[in-house]
Amino acid sequence: MTDWLDFAVVMLSSAGVSVALTAALVWLLRTWIGERVRGAIQAEYAEKLETLKAQLQADAAVKLETYRAALKGQGDAELEKLRASLAIAAAARNAQYGGLVERRFDAIASVHGLLLRFHQAVHEMVQPNLFVRGPTNEERSEFVYQTSVAFENAYPDKKIFLPKSLSDQIDHIRQSLVSNANLYQMLVVPKQDYERHLEVYVKVNNELPKTIAALETELRVLMGDEPASVPPARGALPPCAAE
Repeated sequence: MTDWLDFAVVMLSSAGVSVALTAALVWLLRTWIGERVRGAIQAEYAEKLETLKAQLQADAAVKLETYRAALKGQGDAELEKLRASLAIAAAARNAQYGGLVERRFDAIASVHGLLLRFHQAVHEMVQPNLFVRGPTNEERSEFVYQTSVAFENAYPDKKIFLPKSLSDQIDHIRQSLVSNANLYQMLVVPKQDYERHLEVYVKVNNELPKTIAALETELRVLMGDEPASVPPARGALPPCAAE
């Protein structure tokens, strides 16, 4: 009886150990297999992730290059449009400026010529007549009138094309010519005023030529010439009584 019990105890003990060992072995196998499967899955996911990253980077690079090319093409087109627009604007400005320069030169030539003729007429009118016979006072006065009318008819339309500083000088010369011509006709001729004649003569023969010469210098500079020295005025002659 005792031997049977010992045998049973040994068997049960052996069976318990086998079950425990079997359970431990199963757990170890399950854990090992799980880790292997988990590692395989992680490796596969990592490989797929790297493949996806590479594909995304390649797609992004292609899209970026496409976008850059599109932007460059658009930028080049806009740049060409801008260049064309600037060229058209420059051509328009050049045409406008060229027309303005041409009209300014025409105004300078016209006004300067008429002003010189006006001054010449007044200058001849106030000249002394000691020994030289020439046009009568009425004829010289008519010449002054004609040249003044010609100047007055042309100057207002040309004035706008001249710088204000030059137009102011021209206005000053014109006013001086008109004033001295009137003084000569109203005071010198009827009253035989020698002192007044001398005053008018000096202004017309000496002072106004200097002013006109300075004006001519500025007109030449305006047309592109280098500044030149003002030529000396003509010497004064002693006046005599008017006709």
